[in-house]
Amino acid sequence: MNKLIAVYGTLRKGEVNHYILEDSEFISEQIIPGFRMYGDHDYPAVLSVEDKEYITVEIYRVVSAQVASAIDSLEGYKREEPDSVLNYYTLKSINIDSISEPVEIYTFDHTPDRVRERGALLLSGDWLKR
Repeated sequence: MNKLIAVYGTLRKGEVNHYILEDSEFISEQIIPGFRMYGDHDYPAVLSVEDKEYITVEIYRVVSAQVASAIDSLEGYKREEPDSVLNYYTLKSINIDSISEPVEIYTFDHTPDRVRERGALLLSGDWLKR
């Protein structure tokens, strides 16, 4: 297990679920294009959109299968069934200009109707500034 993951909500530093990533290597904070964030409840929802919109993420290197499994469980995602409508999130692989390998990010792309449940558009694109 050795992958990069972009987190934008409760897994970020100072947030309630960050403990899951404590043993993972923090790479950087990035503002990335192509996403829109909603939320005012317990956690945000992100959708892929045009490159003109941005969100703030933290990038971590996950080297533990247990950490990866804990994140999938938190996000309601089953890797063995990636296209299942039962998955709460969609897992995408994205490229970030300043990083030389693909980065995984969880989105609501396959269930955009659930975005409305999370709350209003967060114009800042930064969950920590909600």
